[in-house]
Amino acid sequence: MDQRAQGFVETAGLAIAIQAADAMAKAAAVKIVMAHKVDGLRVCVICEGDVAACQASVHAGADLARALDGLLGSNVIPHPADGPESLQGHIDGIRLRKAARKAAKEARKTGAPAANGAKKSGAKRGGTVV
Repeated sequence: MDQRAQGFVETAGLAIAIQAADAMAKAAAVKIVMAHKVDGLRVCVICEGDVAACQASVHAGADLARALDGLLGSNVIPHPADGPESLQGHIDGIRLRKAARKAAKEARKTGAPAANGAKKSGAKRGGTVV
């Protein structure tokens, strides 16, 4: 692959993303890097290969998603400045932040102790703990 590129097809739903990824892989000699759940129902399928292959692949995946009324967006980045490793690092960072927000939300929901480890005592003002 002399001219490296990355292609993206964002869909509304996992089932459409899987079908789009299949169409993308069959349309050209690309490697499907991942299908990343963005949030809610949005899923982004990422492929990598040479520029022409990525363009053909993204076109096929976008056409299929559009036909299923689930295309949210598509793009091809020819010659990305940082390679796929930096994109993967960015996506991993997003996942970690999302997991931390989810854990904090669950902790608030269940009434878990504060981050400093302080626990609520059952004592009232001036009373004793039973």
